Amino acid sequence: MSLLGQISAGRSNSGIRMVIGGVEKIGKTTFCCNAPASLLIPTEVGFSDVVTAKVPIITTYDELSGLVDEIIMYARQGQFPYKSLVFDSVTAIERLIHRHVIHKDPTSKMGQNKSVTMESAHGGFGKAYNMANDMYIDLLAKFDDLAVNGKINIIMTAHVFSAEVIDPTVGQYNMWDLLLHSPKNNKTYGKRELTTQWADVIGFLYEPLFLVEHEKSGTSRGISQNKGRVLAVSRTPSYVAGNRFKMINDISIPVPPENGWNAFAKDLYDIDGQDVFTR
Repeated sequence: MSLLGQISAGRSNSGIRMVIGGVEKIGKTTFCCNAPASLLIPTEVGFSDVVTAKVPIITTYDELSGLVDEIIMYARQGQFPYKSLVFDSVTAIERLIHRHVIHKDPTSKMGQNKSVTMESAHGGFGKAYNMANDMYIDLLAKFDDLAVNGKINIIMTAHVFSAEVIDPTVGQYNMWDLLLHSPKNNKTYGKRELTTQWADVIGFLYEPLFLVEHEKSGTSRGISQNKGRVLAVSRTPSYVAGNRFKMINDISIPVPPENGWNAFAKDLYDIDGQDVFTR
């Protein structure tokens, strides 16, 4: 059948591709693991108190790639029981990819030569980063297969850091950005840009603060606004966030944080009609 013969209308019934960023210990993993029928795929330590189905911690890129291929196989057979995959974290996934690329360098002797880095591997000049980008693109394509054909939510946590932004319209300022490699030269791109382009939702989980300045010392300290934790899903100059569903408001995350996913699901349902509630 031709492509024109396969035209469809209405919303695409696929899984949501989502990235949740935030500082350490803010509750990213707990929030994500309360998505519907979740399976946690840890690539770093820090999930001991999370109560959900999980695989053993992934320590190499080959393990990760093999696991995803296995999930795709079972999903195509209709034998995969989980509706959400939680990868904790994409920052650690990048480290696995970089380690794999360095080990493939002929001069590294499978990692024994500690002087080989991403800058020098495979002859330098950005070649190692290009190889890593290609591997990451292949991984995202597998995630797309699971989201589109398997109707599985793909959710990744991400560490963040305070990044310096140079905006031609207003000047220089700092913002919370995803802790992923980015050349930041407007000519090439890294896994940071690949991730933000790929995701349907980029959420920033945080606790709103206000600053109080000490009159005598001139120093400032952050004080909680007593609003609890909120999930931001639209971009501001303070942090990276955004979505494809016209969601604009910060979402209050109730206590305990295990209830947070359905707060997000309700906001999505009210605006876009998609049902991703955990029942």
